Amino acid sequence: MIKFFIRIAVDYSKSITVKRSKNYFTLLVLFCSSIGYSQLSITGKVTNEDEKPLVSVLVSIYSKKNIISNTITDSIGSYSFKNLKMNNYTIIYSYSTLNDSIPLVRLKTDTIINFRLQKANLLDEAIVKYKNPTLTRKIDRLIFNVSDTDIVYGNNIWNVIEKTPLVSSTSDGEIQINGTSGAIVYVNNKRKMLSGTALKNYLGSIPAENLKSIEIITTPPSKYDSEGSAGILNIVFKKNKEEGLIGDLSLSSRQTAVNSQAISNSLNYRKGKLNVFTTAYLSNRNRQPKFSKEILYSRNNNQLENRVINSFNDFEIESPGFNLGSDYQINSKNIIGVLFDYSGSWHNEKRIALRNDYFKNSGSVYVTHNKDELKSKTFSINLNYEKKIDSLGKALTFDLDFLKFISRNNSVSATDMIDQMTNNPLFNLNTFRSSSPQENTIGSFKMDLEYPVNERFSFDIGLKSSISVIDNNLIFENRSSENVWENDILRSNLFKYDENINAVYGLFNHELSSKWSYQIGVRFENTISKGWLQKVKVIDKNYNNIFPTAFLKYATSKDKSYVLAITSRITRPSYWDLNPFRTYTTDETYFEGNPFLLPSKYYRQEISYMSSSSKGTLTIQLATSQTFDEFFSLPSNPTENIISNKKTNYGNKYGFSNTVTYYSQLQPWWKLTSTLLSAFVNTKGSYAENININDKTYLFSVSANQNFTISNQKGLTCSLIVSNTFPNTIVNTHIGNRLETEIRLRKSIGNLNITLSAQDVLKSNKDKYRIQVNDLRITDENYHDTRSVALALSYSFGKSTIKDKRDRETGISDIKNRM
Repeated sequence: MIKFFIRIAVDYSKSITVKRSKNYFTLLVLFCSSIGYSQLSITGKVTNEDEKPLVSVLVSIYSKKNIISNTITDSIGSYSFKNLKMNNYTIIYSYSTLNDSIPLVRLKTDTIINFRLQKANLLDEAIVKYKNPTLTRKIDRLIFNVSDTDIVYGNNIWNVIEKTPLVSSTSDGEIQINGTSGAIVYVNNKRKMLSGTALKNYLGSIPAENLKSIEIITTPPSKYDSEGSAGILNIVFKKNKEEGLIGDLSLSSRQTAVNSQAISNSLNYRKGKLNVFTTAYLSNRNRQPKFSKEILYSRNNNQLENRVINSFNDFEIESPGFNLGSDYQINSKNIIGVLFDYSGSWHNEKRIALRNDYFKNSGSVYVTHNKDELKSKTFSINLNYEKKIDSLGKALTFDLDFLKFISRNNSVSATDMIDQMTNNPLFNLNTFRSSSPQENTIGSFKMDLEYPVNERFSFDIGLKSSISVIDNNLIFENRSSENVWENDILRSNLFKYDENINAVYGLFNHELSSKWSYQIGVRFENTISKGWLQKVKVIDKNYNNIFPTAFLKYATSKDKSYVLAITSRITRPSYWDLNPFRTYTTDETYFEGNPFLLPSKYYRQEISYMSSSSKGTLTIQLATSQTFDEFFSLPSNPTENIISNKKTNYGNKYGFSNTVTYYSQLQPWWKLTSTLLSAFVNTKGSYAENININDKTYLFSVSANQNFTISNQKGLTCSLIVSNTFPNTIVNTHIGNRLETEIRLRKSIGNLNITLSAQDVLKSNKDKYRIQVNDLRITDENYHDTRSVALALSYSFGKSTIKDKRDRETGISDIKNRM
C-alpha cells in the first residue's frame, strides 16, 4: 500500500512544471552468521538530491504503526538503529520543507539503507488522493465510504442514510439496521441526543457534500453508550489536514409535486496549531404526500361497518442552521477543542382528510381540516480536551456536552359533515386545538483513557454521566362557540421526566498472534428515572444494567478473516415517544405518545466472514438476536369507532439473519456495491386488553449501487441505485413491497460538480400496511411525494499546502484496526 502511494506521487510529479527526479536508495544486505531472533540493525546515510549529507534529519522507525525509536542524522548524514528483531518496519524521514518519505523494510539481517530526499517531493500545490473501496469491513462495523460516490452531491445526510447498505428508515424518523429498529446516530463518534422526527429534520437539513463515510456498527464495543438495540450509525465528516483556507459551496433544487431548495457553505482554516471550521446552511423542503386508510370494523358492530379515509397533505419545512468549531494544539501532547451547533426547523402543514363512513343501510361523509405548526430549535456545545501521554499511544480525553431542545407544536382540527349531493358542509361536528410546548435539557461529562501496554496488549477505561430534564405541557381545548375555547381536562396533561445515567466501562484488546486476536469489554450503567403526570409521580425507578461484549477474530491470511461477536444493548424510548401529545388525522383517528414506555433489552450473537481479492470484497454475516420488552407503534380500538396508534411494550422478538455485501471493480469503468439481507423473525406478546401477537415472518431485501465512468476526460459519471424490500410482517403489521430507485449523472469541471438526478422514477416507494387487530382490519397506503428530479451545483474553493508536520495515528489505533 505504501509503495502504491509513492508510485502515484512519482507518476503525478512528472506532469507538473517542476523538474522531478526519482528517489534512489540502495539496500545493501550483509549476511551474518546468526539470524532468526538475533539482534539486528539498520544503518544508513541521508543526502539531498545533490548527494550532499543532510544534518539533523529526523528518522523514525515504526512497526505496525507503533513507533519503535527516533534518531537524528549526524554531521555526515548518518543514522543507525540497533537491537532490532526480525520484522517488517516502516522508516520515516522528516526534514525541513521536504516531504516525509516512507520506505518499507522487511528486516531479516543487518541492513544498510541510504536515502535521498528531494525538493520534488513537495508536490507543489498538488495532493495525491487514493480512493477507498466503497465498502470496507472492520471487526465491529461496515464502513460506507460515501465521499467516493456521487450520492453526496445535492443530497442531505438523511437522504444518504436512506441509501446506506443494511439501513432503512421510516417517515417518522426511525432508523433500522438489518431490519432491527432502534439505531442511534453518532456524529464524529459523538452521540447526537435527538431521535424521531427531530433527528430526521436535523439530518435532513445538513448538506452531504462534506461527508466522508457512514459507519454501520451492528455490535458496538463497550466504550459506546449501550443505547440502541439495532446498533450505531456513526456519521464521519471530512477533516482538513492541510494548511490554508478551503471551502465548499453547494446549491440544489428538487422538484416533486412542489419545489424545494437548499444552499450551504463550509469553510475550514488551518494555520500552525489552530484549526477553525464552520458550516452554514438553509433549506426549504416542500412536499405534498397522500395517505389512504380503510378500516373494516367487527361484524358485531351494529352501526359502522367500513370507514375510508383519504388524506391530502401540504407541508413546508424551513431549516436554517450552522456550526462553528475550533481545535488548538497547545503543544505536541495537549489539544483542546470547542464545537457549537445550532439547527432550527419551522414546519407548517395543512392536512385535509376526507372520511367516508359506511353503515348497514346508509353512509355519511366528513371532512377534517388540520393545521399544524411545529417550530423547534436545538443548541448544543461540546468542549474537548485530549492529553497524549506518550508516543506509544496512551491518551486521556475529556468531553463536556450541553444540549437544549425547544419545540412548540400547535395543531387545530375541525370536522364537518358533508352533503353528499352538493359536497357542501352541513354542520360542524367538532373543532378542537392542542398545544404542546416541549423543552429538553441534556448535559453530560465523559472521560476516556486509551492505554496500550505494548504492541499486542491494550486496554481502555472510561466513565460517563448524563442528566436529562424533559418538560412537556399538553393543552387540549374544545371550541364551544365561535372564538370560545374550553380546556379539556381529560385530554390535557403536564408531563415531566428526569433521567440520570451513570456508566463505567472497561475494554481489553489482545493480539495473540498474526492470526488470532480478541477483545473483551463490559459496561456498567446505573439509571435513575422519575416522571410526573399532572404533578403526580408515576415513574420512580433506580436500576442497574451490565452489558458485556466480546469479539474473537481469526485471520487465515491478510485478505480473509472470521469474526465472532457477542453484544448486549438497551433501547430507551425517545423523549418524543414519551410525550403524550396527540396528532389527529380525523377526529376519531390519531397518533399519541406513551409516557409509560419501558426500555427494551437486546442481545445479539454474530459471526462474519470477509474475503478480499482482485475480484472484489465479500462479507457474509450470520446473526441471532433476542429482544425483550420491545416497543412498537401499534393500533387499537379503545372505544367505539376510535382508532389510536401509540408505541407499546408488547412482548419479545427473536430473529435470525444473514447479510451478504459485495464490492467489486467489475471493469475499469464499472463499480458495483450490492447488499442482500434475509431474516426470520418471531414475535410473541400481547397489548391493550385482549390483542395477542404470535407472528412468524421472513424478511428479504436486495440493493445495488452501480457507478459508471462515462468519460474521464470529460469528467462524466453515472450512478444507478436500486433497492427492493419484499413483503414481510413486523409484529402484527404486514408491510407490502417497496422499490426505491435513483439515477444520477455528474459532470466535473475542475472544482465544479454539476449533478442531475431522478428519484423514485417508477413511483414505487410507498408504505403499504395491512393490520389485523382481532376482528378489526386496517389497510394503509402512504405516498410521501418522493418521485422527483433535482439539479445540484457544488464548488470547492480555496488554497492549501501540504503541512510540514505529518498527522500520525496513535499506537492504539493500529491494534484496534487489526481487531
